[in-house]
Amino acid sequence: MKKTLLTLVFSIIGATQFLVAQVSEKETAARQWIKSNLKELKINSDSDINLRFVRKSKSGETLRFQQMVNNIPVFDTEIVVHFNPSGEISYSDHNIVKELVHISTTPQISKERAIEISDKEIGVSGMVSVQESNLFVYNKLDNTNLIYRVVTNFEENPGSWEVIIDAINGAVLSVKDIAIKCGTECDKNHLHTAKTSGKTKFFMPVESNSTLAFEPGTAMVFLSDPLSSAKVAYAGNYVDGNDADTAELNAQRVLVNLPEVDNVSGTYKLKSSYVEIKNIENPNRGLFTQTNPNFLFTRNADGFEAANVFYSLDNSLRYINETLQVNCRPFRNAGILWFDPSGQNGADNSRYSSAGNDLAFGEGCVDDGEDGDVIWHELGHGLHDWLTGGSLSQVNGLSEGTGDYWAQSHSRALPSQWTSADAAYHWMFNWDGHNACWVGRTTNYAALYPGGLVGQVHTDGQIWATVNMKIWDRLGRVKTDTAFLEGLALTNSTTNQQNAAIAVRQAAIDMNYSCADIKVMTEEYTAKGYVMPAIALRINCPGTQTVTADGLGNYTVPSFASLANAINTNCDAVVTQSPAAGTVVTVGTHVITMTATSGTSVNCNFNLVVQASLGVNDVVKNTFSIYPNPASTSITIKGENFENEEIEIYNMLGQKVMGRNLVTNESIVDISNLADGVYVVYFMNAKASHKFVKQ
Repeated sequence: MKKTLLTLVFSIIGATQFLVAQVSEKETAARQWIKSNLKELKINSDSDINLRFVRKSKSGETLRFQQMVNNIPVFDTEIVVHFNPSGEISYSDHNIVKELVHISTTPQISKERAIEISDKEIGVSGMVSVQESNLFVYNKLDNTNLIYRVVTNFEENPGSWEVIIDAINGAVLSVKDIAIKCGTECDKNHLHTAKTSGKTKFFMPVESNSTLAFEPGTAMVFLSDPLSSAKVAYAGNYVDGNDADTAELNAQRVLVNLPEVDNVSGTYKLKSSYVEIKNIENPNRGLFTQTNPNFLFTRNADGFEAANVFYSLDNSLRYINETLQVNCRPFRNAGILWFDPSGQNGADNSRYSSAGNDLAFGEGCVDDGEDGDVIWHELGHGLHDWLTGGSLSQVNGLSEGTGDYWAQSHSRALPSQWTSADAAYHWMFNWDGHNACWVGRTTNYAALYPGGLVGQVHTDGQIWATVNMKIWDRLGRVKTDTAFLEGLALTNSTTNQQNAAIAVRQAAIDMNYSCADIKVMTEEYTAKGYVMPAIALRINCPGTQTVTADGLGNYTVPSFASLANAINTNCDAVVTQSPAAGTVVTVGTHVITMTATSGTSVNCNFNLVVQASLGVNDVVKNTFSIYPNPASTSITIKGENFENEEIEIYNMLGQKVMGRNLVTNESIVDISNLADGVYVVYFMNAKASHKFVKQ
């Protein structure tokens, strides 16, 4: 990780799959908003944009429009419009060319000819994993040109090679490796011709479509690295030693479960529904296939890095998509993340490629694939890229800070690691860095934004990683990770740390975080130097509340103030309701209006459904009990005539969190994944409900 390679977002914006029109029911509303802001945006009309990417998530729906000229995309341009779950536009951003020079948009050479010119210019040979040629209006050079942008990844020379070719006369306008190579020294956007071996060019084979046969397996891995788990310094028998085994280092390996390992006719491979090993770059160490699903290597074996990277990536992506329920996967390779545990021609580099949506880890000094922080950091670039549909930003080192945050969030959540009293608690890359290999980084960086910026992305990224870890310490991993990811999804390729902070807080507001949580975020971002705008007063109501009337058909309305969430800058709003608490209502549906007041007032509504009480015979027929109550991991539901009974479990916001069928008169329901709080079990057929407490 001494030098982190990150393929720039520009290698994917405008790629073929993003030029295919996407569909959203909110496109008309978004275009209306754009049309009403044409003067500020300084574009000719909303017809000069194309909806290229739509993301629906728990924070709402985000639409990304690309600027167009005669149906040709303008390179690296975007208007972002985000709708919260209530359908209101809560966030927007844009990066467009305000004064475009009029040029011919009819190419005189073909995209195939552009590839031929590119191949010759950079000497492509050997296996090619990615190659694309796309037409753009391009204003990144001295003049505005119609160009083909050819991007090629090939094993003979690691990186992501961009060749800009004039689409009118075929002239080569720019050649560069668009990987960022910055660490203790900086080699950013270095211009040179790739060195090749003269092999014939061929493309990575495409696997045939077949039903994946996954089985569980195991692996020996580091969590997250041997120094952190042993709580020792880099010294003695705790040094890399050119991958030499020592009893001390091997003792820090942990046996972990692999939920999925691919099995094809008895050959097991490090492939799951999220991650797959590939040989993308030299050196070619193989794919470490074997005849059993247990990848139990000592650290001197190349297979150890392969298993370690596979587990770390797979585990993180499962956490994001299944635990957090944040949809975030590569937009290439059928949503599977490819990784090469031994790449970069063996150099001390690691990188994420936006062109390939893949990762490669180098082997210099400490092998990067042995340090969880390196693995999760590089994955962080991918998450940033996928959430934004290819609009990853490195302004102020935003994506470097994103990678550092994601790594630190993961490693700090592991058991038996450094404590807050240890300096290494804040270190990034405890095994790969902070030693003779390189100096490493920290998430306890003292510099403030923006005065502390030095213009070096890895250094400046520490400000972003540090402030979000401070929020993490106060709100916890799940809340902070979710808001962090959902907030990144609102950013674009020119977003700085200031606007990213606003986006993360807005995502939390849109997901109905408590005002206390929002205030924590505001406090920490402000303390680090970000200017956070005031929050307009709003109130969020719970969902429909279903209750049962008493024997006379009456129900006394309780206070719903604790279920309504009023949010403003100071969290000082007073919440009232109508009908007021204590009002007696009858069977039927009643509209409850909640009002938040702090200078001004805002309202929200929800339905209170009062059902008739069960008759005596029905009560007897559907007698049931739920125990234990309170419960921590499971509840037992016992009753009579439960055959074909269906239950739904709701939180106190009226949101359904679980559902299942009861097939016997005594069923155990796992509630271990529920957050602590009060829940209602609703019996769909019996039309009855019962509360329990999870603690």
